[in-house]
Amino acid sequence: MGKHEADVGCSLSRANERAARALDEIDANVAVLNREGVIIATNRTWREFAAANRLADGSLPKNADIGSNYLDICLSATGPVTECARAVHAGIRAVLNGRRSSYCQEYPCHAPTRQRWFSMTVKPVRRSSPREVVVIHVDVTDRYQAEIAAQAKQAALSAALAELHAMAGKIRHSVVKASMRQHEPLIPHLDKTSREHLSQRLASLSKREMEVFMALAHGERNTEIAGRLQLSNKSISTYRARVLEKLCVDNNAQLVRLSSEAGLIAAE
Repeated sequence: MGKHEADVGCSLSRANERAARALDEIDANVAVLNREGVIIATNRTWREFAAANRLADGSLPKNADIGSNYLDICLSATGPVTECARAVHAGIRAVLNGRRSSYCQEYPCHAPTRQRWFSMTVKPVRRSSPREVVVIHVDVTDRYQAEIAAQAKQAALSAALAELHAMAGKIRHSVVKASMRQHEPLIPHLDKTSREHLSQRLASLSKREMEVFMALAHGERNTEIAGRLQLSNKSISTYRARVLEKLCVDNNAQLVRLSSEAGLIAAE
């Protein structure tokens, strides 16, 4: 070997050492795959993670060692992770073949004592020929757990709001029934069942719908109601349509009659 070749060899060796040290400084699990999907380099974090997650027999996980085919391991995965592993295989293969510029996938990787989630990113190694890719796994457990906690709080809030809405409906129902009992002498033609049905329909109205209903029952026009409630005419028209639908009436005249039957306005 001539001096030039020796110098080139030394330069390449030093470059590889620098690249290895640079990989070791990355605070994520990093591996480099060749064109066939074989692991050709890993960083210190990858190796430490593998050592901390040995299999039951004490051996390292199959996808941890240099020389292991990462793509084959993805294809051979079984159980709950099968679908995710197949997606990862397809994503890495697409980057290796140049069909994609990168690929990302989030996945669970639970340990016996705790739940964990990771985010994987695959990118091509620049100017590599044949094409190589770098696979980076970042622990996103804290973010996932925060999202799960937020979802749980949102679910609890939604349940509480639903309960409050149900309570409000019961209160409205009770108020309407009390009003109807107060005015029973004015509406002797309604039997108990009819009064109950009418009470239920009125109790189905929201607070705003009840406001619009009472205003219409007292003869106010849409524009007058809109001005008083500081709403648009279109909004009042929408509320009116909802009121008519919920109360099973077709027009304002029937609405006035119903409110009179309910004892909510004085019968003329």
